Amino acid sequence: MKVAIVHYHLEPGGVTSVIENKLEALASLEHDIETVVLTGRSYKGRRIEKHQLVEGLDYAVPNKAISPNLLLERMKDAAMNSLGCMPDLWHFHNHSLGKNPSLTKVTAELAKAGQCILFQPHDFAEDGRPVNFKGLKNAYEHAYPASARIGYAALNNRDRLFLEELFVDSGTKVHLLANPIPKNKSSTSRGTGKTEIPENLILYPVRAVRRKNLGELALLSAAHPDKYFANSLGPTNPLFRPQFERWKTFGENSSLPLAYGLGHKLDCSFPDMVESAEAVVSTSIAEGFGLGFLEPWVFGKSLCGRNLPEITADFLREGVQLDNLYDRLELKLDLLEDSTILRPKIEAALIGFFNDYEEKLPERAVQEAFDSIVQNNRVDFGRLDEPLQEELISAVLGSDQAKQSIRHQSSIECLPPSRVEDNSKAVQESFSIHGYAEKLIEIYQNLVSAPLEKVNFAEGRKLLQNFLSPARLNLLRTN
Repeated sequence: MKVAIVHYHLEPGGVTSVIENKLEALASLEHDIETVVLTGRSYKGRRIEKHQLVEGLDYAVPNKAISPNLLLERMKDAAMNSLGCMPDLWHFHNHSLGKNPSLTKVTAELAKAGQCILFQPHDFAEDGRPVNFKGLKNAYEHAYPASARIGYAALNNRDRLFLEELFVDSGTKVHLLANPIPKNKSSTSRGTGKTEIPENLILYPVRAVRRKNLGELALLSAAHPDKYFANSLGPTNPLFRPQFERWKTFGENSSLPLAYGLGHKLDCSFPDMVESAEAVVSTSIAEGFGLGFLEPWVFGKSLCGRNLPEITADFLREGVQLDNLYDRLELKLDLLEDSTILRPKIEAALIGFFNDYEEKLPERAVQEAFDSIVQNNRVDFGRLDEPLQEELISAVLGSDQAKQSIRHQSSIECLPPSRVEDNSKAVQESFSIHGYAEKLIEIYQNLVSAPLEKVNFAEGRKLLQNFLSPARLNLLRTN
């Protein structure tokens, strides 16, 4: 079987890691599958042996994207040059994310031509990404092809259920295909800067993006002066750089035990940072798969911080114990200098959000969102935007009672070694490379053996309705 795996780029992290692990998984079993990865940017890594650069496959806004027909021909040529013939199956990552509308149109043409396709969405334009959604405007009606020869692989049960609703009347099958977690591989440490790593480090091992909720890291540091909090890397997105620098300045001016982009300040390896950390923390308010809830245990580290129940529910079913995480981190609403500004801010955000998605705002949307964010006159810190977060952190710094409340709610501590060992075992058993490979091969085989039938296109706005709920509003995800 010949398979072409397609993604916009192969930059380190994220989807690239998933593709690298996928190929490692396939290599762990005997099979007749030959793969090539098509990418819009040159690959600088070493784990993917066979890859082809396709001009025009990279991110592109609608008015800069190349012709879909030209992109399709280039993709076919690249695949045939590497595989010797057309692929038996195309495996697309994030085809409908709105990062390149021409690619979305290409997938529709391949579907109409009867090609076997597996779509693997890691993120959705419908989920808090209105700019991406607008970029799909001229391609959206054909964004979700459906037939027996087309499958979708969801990273979690939430996405699986949403997609199953979308394809309820078609031959398309939706599969749960959770990302594999490789075993912790010891790496050679440079060892030159390990002594520079702060003591009592609580590490947030992520690159800075807005949904990682960096303000909450500052809040935790304000309530735990005996710890040192840090995230590992700064942003690559230039649009987030000003806010990142603002948080750095805020932390310095407030004399917080905190560093943003610690990895850029130390001459040490990432494994050194993780190894030296007292514990790992997450304050993220949105995830696709939720790797950060699983990997720390494999590294032998406790995880603390914010829970995302709609993501972590899958992990709980597999025996990963996360009851030390908090669902909300609450502060009294009256700690804000003027708490009456919150409701108008929520209303403005909802109006803008629904307008961006060209949807009508439900009648009780503002009240529904407010009641979700504020409960018993206590506001969930992680649902607020940066200016309000800064104001609350400043208030906490002047209140021993507020600090004590944050410490009580957050449970920033090292768990017993037995808990870490149990969770590590559960992760490695349920999310193994070997098990992933077996499931992926089965999906591939079922698709290529499926009968040829007419292709239909699902109404994507049904998917949008599931994500576009006022109760899900987060002011960190509105622009």
